[in-house]
Amino acid sequence: MTNIRKLLPAAALAALCGAGVACSDFLTTGEASKDPNRPNEASASQLWVGVQTNLWAYNASDPVRIVELWAQHAVGGLGQYASYYSYGISESTTNTFHGAIYLGGGLVDIREIQRITKESGDSLFYGISQVAEANLIGTGADLFGDLVYSQALLGTPNPPLDEQLAVYDAIQAKLDSAIVMIAATGATNVGPLGADLAYGGDPELWTKLAYTLKARYYLHTAEVRPEAYASALAAARNGLTDAAENWIAPFSGAANEQNFWYLFAVVNRADYWTPDPSFVALLEDRNDPRRDDYFNEEGTQISDERLAPDYAQPLVTANENLLIWAEAAARTGQPAEALDALNAERALVGLPGLSGLAGDALLREILTEKYIVTYQTIEGWNDYKRTCFPNLAPVVEGRTIPARLFYDTAERQTNTSIPDPSLQPARNDNDPANATDPFGGECLGQ
Repeated sequence: MTNIRKLLPAAALAALCGAGVACSDFLTTGEASKDPNRPNEASASQLWVGVQTNLWAYNASDPVRIVELWAQHAVGGLGQYASYYSYGISESTTNTFHGAIYLGGGLVDIREIQRITKESGDSLFYGISQVAEANLIGTGADLFGDLVYSQALLGTPNPPLDEQLAVYDAIQAKLDSAIVMIAATGATNVGPLGADLAYGGDPELWTKLAYTLKARYYLHTAEVRPEAYASALAAARNGLTDAAENWIAPFSGAANEQNFWYLFAVVNRADYWTPDPSFVALLEDRNDPRRDDYFNEEGTQISDERLAPDYAQPLVTANENLLIWAEAAARTGQPAEALDALNAERALVGLPGLSGLAGDALLREILTEKYIVTYQTIEGWNDYKRTCFPNLAPVVEGRTIPARLFYDTAERQTNTSIPDPSLQPARNDNDPANATDPFGGECLGQ
């Protein structure tokens, strides 16, 4: 298998900057795919550079940093991050987050790649772009809930929001199609090759990532659809299982090719976002080897390794997949398989295997391990919303931990289908508030 760890081109970060521009009518115009600032006929490979950079930003920059505060992996120390930590959010908080789903390497460019690769008969590249679409739209559904999706980019005035659960269903179908397309053979199925900076177009790795994303998004619906645990289990059995298979964002460390966390915590916003002491203590109490991977010696900052400008940032990992496998097996009455998957994950981080665990003790260990693994991702927050584990106390008395983000101001102002913030729900359809944690304790933060 090929696992490319290449440089992040300056052009890719330029595409990311495009994702941060508020746009007025990208959902309602037939000209959405036109951009006067770039060539009219970009190749699929050229578009792919911007697409993957946008995906890395969605998986490793502002959206992650904000919800990590609410998962209590981190503390907001200064500026707007102190406000976010205290649940001070509004529709201005998310400016550019929602827009990045569609522009600047978002859905517009993904659909253009699909048009080009369909015409050329490159089903491998087409299928890979479908996996990218599923990750982008699935993450958007995690953050915002209902999304403009089925009617996006069709020129429909004020396109309606699709129900969040319908969006999850649509991306499951998208991933099923991707798996079939990636498996097709033929002389024209060349894929993105070197333009794919993480996987080098490797069909086996992209297939495993597709199954892992299926498992992730099934899990995100399991609170309201308990049968989704069985579906997550089936998908996870085919997903990532080795650290060499992790989907990562590679960076060279050169100017315009630097890790997003380095740019935030070292260059631009020192001390705005720091480790939560309780999370550091959890790792110390467990003698967890990730304590020194995640944090500096004092436990007050992200580790030097992870703040290096050339650190290859993990986005979707074998650890996550194995723990989805473990939890889904435990919840579907297969404790032996659950323990095997948990121990396979522990082996990846140098922890010894466990024995004799079953029932609540097994589930608690799986969920604790998942909480540790999901540091610097949005999955700790997603798991908390679904399970109320860990049973976090709100950092502001009398408040509940935020369970979704508001849509961007620009989107509401240009699409009357998007409601005023006062009319938006506090929680998404897949995450009704839990009365208790998984072990019967009163849920403190929901």
